[in-house]
Amino acid sequence: MVDPDEPLVRLATRFLSTVEGVSVETATTAERALALVTGTPPDVVVTELTLPDDDGIALKEAIRSRGSSVPFVLYSRHSTPDDIIRALNAGVDRFLTKSRDPVVQFPVLFRMITDAVAGWQDEAKHRKAQEELVCCDLMNGLSVPVLELDEEGVITFANDRAVEMFGYAHSEYTGMPVSKLLVHDEKGRVPEHLWWTLRGAEPVDEEYRAVRHDKSTFWGLFSLFPVQIGGKPGFRVMVVDTTRRKEMEREYRENEERLNLAIESANLSIWDWDLETGVMKSTGHSSEAASDPFEQLQGHVNVIEDLINPEDLPGLMKRAQRHFVEKTPFFETRFRVRGDDGEWRWIQMMGRVIARDDRGLPRKMTGIYQDVTEETNRERMIRDRAAQFRTLFYNMNCGGAIFRAVDGGRDFAVMDINYAGEVIEGKKKHALAGKGISDLYQGEEYTTLSEAMLQVWKTGKPRSVERLAFTHGKETRWREYYFYSLPTGEMIAIYNDITERIERQKEILSSLKVKETLIKEIHHRVKNNLQVIASILKLQALRTEDPEAAEVLRDCRNRVFSIAMIHEELYRSEHLASIHVVDYIRHLGEHLIYEFLSVSPPVSLTVDCDESIDLDIDTGIPCGLIIDELLTNALKYAFTPGDHGSIRIVFARYDGGYELRVSDNGAGFPPDIDFRETDTLGMQLVTNLVEQLSGTIELVRGRGTEFIIRFPAPGRKKKYYR
Repeated sequence: MVDPDEPLVRLATRFLSTVEGVSVETATTAERALALVTGTPPDVVVTELTLPDDDGIALKEAIRSRGSSVPFVLYSRHSTPDDIIRALNAGVDRFLTKSRDPVVQFPVLFRMITDAVAGWQDEAKHRKAQEELVCCDLMNGLSVPVLELDEEGVITFANDRAVEMFGYAHSEYTGMPVSKLLVHDEKGRVPEHLWWTLRGAEPVDEEYRAVRHDKSTFWGLFSLFPVQIGGKPGFRVMVVDTTRRKEMEREYRENEERLNLAIESANLSIWDWDLETGVMKSTGHSSEAASDPFEQLQGHVNVIEDLINPEDLPGLMKRAQRHFVEKTPFFETRFRVRGDDGEWRWIQMMGRVIARDDRGLPRKMTGIYQDVTEETNRERMIRDRAAQFRTLFYNMNCGGAIFRAVDGGRDFAVMDINYAGEVIEGKKKHALAGKGISDLYQGEEYTTLSEAMLQVWKTGKPRSVERLAFTHGKETRWREYYFYSLPTGEMIAIYNDITERIERQKEILSSLKVKETLIKEIHHRVKNNLQVIASILKLQALRTEDPEAAEVLRDCRNRVFSIAMIHEELYRSEHLASIHVVDYIRHLGEHLIYEFLSVSPPVSLTVDCDESIDLDIDTGIPCGLIIDELLTNALKYAFTPGDHGSIRIVFARYDGGYELRVSDNGAGFPPDIDFRETDTLGMQLVTNLVEQLSGTIELVRGRGTEFIIRFPAPGRKKKYYR
């Protein structure tokens, strides 16, 4: 609604908005109204004739010029008969003059609006039906097949020519995907074709292999035009049968390929020899000047003969003379010519007599020749490489055999075998050549080799068989194989008799088992001896009346026991070189708590260790002694009678090394004592052992005592912890 009278607009909006399905956009100027219409087109425009920046009729013309056919209702306060006539001539659908109380007129205005919209919609439907009817008639009158598709590529219309082309009835096209008219392999291209057509204003052409109702196929050019069908985006498709053009294009390409092949066979130069004058001419392709060295092969034949290698000239003349006399279809030879750079160039020459005189003597010859120096050098290199390969193949120490697939890979026949292979097989080459592996091997030997060779033959990738048992009489021998394909399509097998190596490996494994048993026995005996020492120290402590001496002996016994437990863990370990930290700490802690039951209140032990950590003996013994000393110190001094003490041990990985934490909830380390400067052997031992591990130790005072020890992994000697 466009009206500068804002109170009236608010009243009208309030009235019209009470009607279900009605929403009102308002504007006070023509400029604002044009902006609203440009966005979402309205169903009807109600406007005042007189506007601040224009009038209602001019606004209507401006909207119409933008392609909108929306109906107009002129609702004006001041209007003369001339204004009414001008409005009707301009195509205004309804005209209503405002009364003194416009509110009373709102129902009349609403009826005018609904009548205008209904009339506009009926007219649009009628116009659309007429357009569709005319469009159908026009498309049926076209001489080319035309289809109409919706946005998804579903056919909504097919003209008579399309019905004739594809063979479906008119009714069958409706709802049919256009991809049904294409062979299976072409259907995947349709969505992309539709996508590009929708996003461009120009038609997009694509050729498809189309299929008729009777399953016959043909090539068709599908030209897609983006159109509006029923107010929605769609496509109009024109189809042209291009089968004949395709066939002509194919024939043209084939002929062009034949021509190119003929041109390429001539390669660089064409020669003509007039035998009556003795003059030879050389030209390049399309009569261009010949390139070096062919440009020198011109002039009298006597001059040209001086350019040809003397070793090759007799053979060249002999072949030409034979062609003259015996009238063979053509003659061909290869010879060397010295180029401008002074180097010999190999020339492949082919020609024939194209004219003879009355006596049958040759009068004119023509032919082609090409520079085959690189090819000749390659052939020589291949021959040299083949000779090198044969020398290497026949003289290498390991067995070698060349196989060729037969019966589509069902078997592989021996083509050649070297001297070492004859020794391994125990047979001569003549007894093996031509035989398949199915004739030479049986059981697992045949199955394993056949599978490996089949995979190499199919994929071209090398394959190895590391150990395979062969039975020679009553003896079992072992071999290893390596297969790879050759450029010739054959396959080579490199193999060795590794029986002696297998026997040596068995001897080494047997020796390792004996040594493993001995090492276990050593750890077991060391543990037993240490336990004997610990028992002696315990007996001595029981017989000692001096409490201080007894305590020293007990501490020494616990230290010996911690070392003995290391050897016990190594004895039980599968690897013999490392101990499982979590089991060791748990057993050591339980032992020490049991030892101090008589002098310490009940204490609970918590062990929190990384299950994956193993330590070697050089690291395990210092760690064990450190844990022994710190636990002993906590059990002796941290708790008073009546306490319910707890000790926690944490062992984890830390920054490429390890971190050990031993903490308790006891009385705490005396604040006036520096643990690094004490006279007690235990803390001195802890400090020295941390130094031995290239680590650091830290005391955390608080609720109880916590020692934090960090040290690098074995092999990292630098003190990098701070």
